[in-house]
Amino acid sequence: MTEEGHSQALEELRSARAQLSRSEHIRAYAELSFGIAFHLLSIGAQRRFSVHRDNHEGLGRWLRERGQGDAAQILAQLESLRTGRWYGRQGNGATAETLDEFLARLEAWALAETSP
Repeated sequence: MTEEGHSQALEELRSARAQLSRSEHIRAYAELSFGIAFHLLSIGAQRRFSVHRDNHEGLGRWLRERGQGDAAQILAQLESLRTGRWYGRQGNGATAETLDEFLARLEAWALAETSP
């Protein structure tokens, strides 16, 4: 997928997520947030390295190998929220806020100017 394709997918997921109730649909909110993160990471990697991963498996390690430990850590935290902590539907407002904060950080990383 090209950077443009990732950008289109990103906007589609953002649009779908915006229609959800953060508290009533926390599972879907978290899943869409993870998808948004993947596309942001793909855009950032493409801009930095002229290449990106086609799936999320091994993406954290791939990012760390390229000196992008902060982005890899955010991905790990998002994955933790996605796969575990929110299943009990407790603290949904705080979980949604945390997801939003992580995505804002990834977006800043993805869109940051990089030197050639």
